[in-house]
Amino acid sequence: MPPYHYFIQPVMNPQAQVAIMALMVLALMDVLFGVLNAWFFQHDFSSHEFRQGLIRKLSNFGVVIAADVVDAMLLGGLDLGFQPVLMTVTVSLSLMELVSLMEIFAEMHPEISESLWWQMLAHSKDSLNKEGE
Repeated sequence: MPPYHYFIQPVMNPQAQVAIMALMVLALMDVLFGVLNAWFFQHDFSSHEFRQGLIRKLSNFGVVIAADVVDAMLLGGLDLGFQPVLMTVTVSLSLMELVSLMEIFAEMHPEISESLWWQMLAHSKDSLNKEGE
């Protein structure tokens, strides 16, 4: 088996393909709705913030590629002491994109931010941010 096969094999998993496509769609939706929100609702479109957001999106896909490399090393026989990470990383980033989309929707529709489920989500995110400091 050629060495490059180990890098392709994790991505050939149908579940991994679904997870990666979901991440791409969520990232695209986040960019689209972020631009719409900034332009039409906030009336404050900043190209600097847009560039920062795009760089963040690209770095997310860089993390996915790094996870694929780790999985390839595991498939190639290297014992790194942990299990494959591609699916975990991709699903985690997808959840981050989903939370980002919810924040945009809450800005576009203030009544969402008044709902109990949104306040619970915002509170849990604030708690996580405080722990990380």
